[in-house]
Amino acid sequence: MRPGNVADRDIESMVDAYACPLSRQVLRAWKRHAFGHPWHGDRLLDPRHTIDTTAILEPGRLIRLMLSFDIGYHGSGWFANSEWDQNLHLSLSHPKVDAPLVSTGYQLETVSDEEARAWGRVVFSEHAPKAWFESAASVFDPHRLPNVVHLRLFYDRDAQPFIPTGEPYTLKPWADGSSPEKVFRR
Repeated sequence: MRPGNVADRDIESMVDAYACPLSRQVLRAWKRHAFGHPWHGDRLLDPRHTIDTTAILEPGRLIRLMLSFDIGYHGSGWFANSEWDQNLHLSLSHPKVDAPLVSTGYQLETVSDEEARAWGRVVFSEHAPKAWFESAASVFDPHRLPNVVHLRLFYDRDAQPFIPTGEPYTLKPWADGSSPEKVFRR
């Protein structure tokens, strides 16, 4: 089964309920692209993973959305817990187009938790309550881009959304024994 098969009626109800500025067709195509071009963490994302539009709760305010289907967190040996292997990953920020930066494009402002959750309901539909919310990093975090909020909906090996149990670094190999050796050497 392929992940991301959301019924048209689910997208319609979310778009209508939250006054989403994106059309149903754009949302469906964006999700199809994310699932059809999984991100392994080894290259820059295709520009088609990114949409610049306006906020749901602050109409007219620019928001940048990035959607990717991240795979291989466990398969590469990065996370010991196999349940954390793949997720539909939504990143959100407010670019300040009046404050360009040479190195990264634009300065970013953090979206509100409410704005992030509204987009989570639109993108993840009925599975939104299962999504993991990661607040924005501060400017002092050396490993993450500041002012970007992340929502992740995890998928099992049968392409079904679910809530993983345990922590990412807690040993939980795949039941069929196919986990990488690196997972066991931690």
